Amino acid sequence: MLGASMQANADAIICVFDFLGKSGEAYKALEIEKGLRTTGAMFDNVPVVNITIELIIRPKSFPAGFSLNSREWFIQQIPTSFAIIKRLEDAIPTKYKYSISKEEVENYEKLFREQRIRFTKDGIYDPVMMGVLKRARCSVERTRFECSLGGE
Repeated sequence: MLGASMQANADAIICVFDFLGKSGEAYKALEIEKGLRTTGAMFDNVPVVNITIELIIRPKSFPAGFSLNSREWFIQQIPTSFAIIKRLEDAIPTKYKYSISKEEVENYEKLFREQRIRFTKDGIYDPVMMGVLKRARCSVERTRFECSLGGE
């Protein structure tokens, strides 16, 4: 997931999530194998999908403490979620995988980071959620350049 924002009024909270997925999440769900045919390939080491999801939450319909409990539950699910993603990525036939160089991956990551910071400063993304997502990214790959940087 790339980012999230929230807007509240008296009756509802509107949450917008931008989900940035890699090949594992996209391959089956979007039937990418149909488009790849015999000579196609897809990046296997950078995100390939950007999906925006909008939820409308009516807080009065949930018990007290639900939002805190749901955040804690989300954080606890991160290892399981990444294990599922790894299984999905491992199931993609090797002939469809194309890896770009480490330098190119880092350039993409810098671009995504700059956009996340800009959207957070502009109030589009929620800073608390962005911290949770950064912890998730860095828990999977501690050597990411962003893990030692502040400002996000």
